[in-house]
Amino acid sequence: MATTNERRISLTGPASERAAKRWMDAVYTVPGWKPLHFPLVRIVGQAIPESRVGLLPSFVAVTSQNALPALKHLWDRRTDVRDAPHAAVGIATARAMRALGVDPVIVGPAEDAGAASLAEEILARTENGQTILWPRGDRATDLRERLVVAGRIVQDPIAYRTEDEEDSVVPKNLSAVFFASPSAVKVWLKTPDIPRVTAIAIGQTTYAELAPEYARFSRMVRLAKPTPLALADALAALP
Repeated sequence: MATTNERRISLTGPASERAAKRWMDAVYTVPGWKPLHFPLVRIVGQAIPESRVGLLPSFVAVTSQNALPALKHLWDRRTDVRDAPHAAVGIATARAMRALGVDPVIVGPAEDAGAASLAEEILARTENGQTILWPRGDRATDLRERLVVAGRIVQDPIAYRTEDEEDSVVPKNLSAVFFASPSAVKVWLKTPDIPRVTAIAIGQTTYAELAPEYARFSRMVRLAKPTPLALADALAALP
């Protein structure tokens, strides 16, 4: 039960407790706020069939840490993939890759425009007709579209799936809810008995998913940056 004057925020993502810890720790730094980890989607990894990966990719693009388990398994079997230059979205993803022994030569920003920025960097270092390997989530399409339009060949095997958490029961006495993805917004909106609280979006894409439903929230906020510190700042600024 919430204590007097305590405000509670539901963190609907990141999905794993390990990934969510930094965000929860950031909330605890704001006086009067308590985080509740309430993931609305789950990540299910899957192996990448070697038949989906041609020889000698010119670049390997990694846009999510969720792809790393499948990619590591592929590295263990395919030295040509492991030895190819890699690009990563976000410092956290780059750090996780280095811990596995692969140092990305490109690290793009971890924000809504991250995939676009990464695509531009890859295009600047490759030529028309070269192959880019992009192990991706089943709901991701943006990087492929940008690279194919620019004349690159993209192999994009599914490395993980995003599945909705069914029959979720919303925590009681909430003051705010944080959305780390458009997928979480969709699940929240079809969950029974959702309260009318402040909605906080990690970035513009997630905010765009929220915007048509503004009447179902008391307030909508988009983080200045997709970071735990920005979430803490947003909470501190709430009346």
